[in-house]
Formats: sequence, structure tokens, C-alpha cells
Amino acid sequence: MSSLKTPASRTAAFDAELFVIRLGVSKATSMDIKHIILINDSLGLVRRAVDLSVHSGQAHSLSVCSTLRSFFSGDSSHGIEF
Repeated sequence: MSSLKTPASRTAAFDAELFVIRLGVSKATSMDIKHIILINDSLGLVRRAVDLSVHSGQAHSLSVCSTLRSFFSGDSSHGIEF
């Protein structure tokens, strides 16, 4: 029975980290800035934040991509680093 709880807790932590990236990108793009530097200990998670394929945190990824699309279309000098 405990093995059933492990995947759920990992999924929850994964989704929570994607949510934090989503909030950070949303907050950063709401300010008058030109460049975003996203620092995280998991490059795979950051890649997943901008991955539009089907996965458990897809809603967060869609929001991040939508926000970044608006950010990049606002000015050609806008950029992001991971």
C-alpha cells in the first residue's frame, strides 16, 4: 500500500515545482524588465516547464509558454536564460 503513495507524492512535488516556475515567470513578466534568468537545480524540470507535450503538469507549462509568448512579442530585446 505504501508503494502507491510514493508516485503520488513525487507527482505532487513535481507539479508544485512547475507551479513555482509558473508564478515566477508570471511575476517577472509583469515588471518592466528585459531579461529573465531562471535558476533551478533541475534543468529537466525547467525544460518541462516549457514543454507543451502531454504530461502531469501540462496546465502549468501551457501557462508559462503563453506568458513567455506575450513577453517575447512585446519587445525583440526580451530574453530568458535557464
